[in-house]
Amino acid sequence: MKTYGSEPGAPSPVQVGISELAVSDGDDTLKSYGLGSCLAIALYDPEDEIGGLAHAMLPDGDAADNSDRKPGKYADTAIRALLRRMVERGASYTSVEAKIAGGSDMFEFDSFGEGVGQRNADAAREELEKLGVPLVAEDVGGDHGRTVEFTPGTGRLLVKTSDEEENGVTEL
Repeated sequence: MKTYGSEPGAPSPVQVGISELAVSDGDDTLKSYGLGSCLAIALYDPEDEIGGLAHAMLPDGDAADNSDRKPGKYADTAIRALLRRMVERGASYTSVEAKIAGGSDMFEFDSFGEGVGQRNADAAREELEKLGVPLVAEDVGGDHGRTVEFTPGTGRLLVKTSDEEENGVTEL
């Protein structure tokens, strides 16, 4: 098992910030910090060991004018952009699987109806289903933040929570 930051000369994880996405051939660890209502979307091809991580902020890029400039900002366009970039690097579209984490509703805004976190998770599930990509694991909802580490070569998604009751680490 690779652990980064503990031994001298160890490579640093690739940080995937808000509205960003990254694709790797398996040797990197992709990390997103501070997921609240944002959603981490991890896609990977276990056969070719190619995967990607997106840190999506909003659910519906198809309704936005700027989604082509920043596809990682929206759950639906982030999934399509990850798939496209993965296939360009050699992934097999029919082998790709998905995992998602985040989508908390940390603040209550009654005037907005259903929270952004829930809408992000719903949009990702809908897009994955539409594209025929199986969602094999998820850690979504609640009212706590998360940080994720994704290893594309293994498909391992490590979710660290800041939930006071369940403070810990979950592996998806």
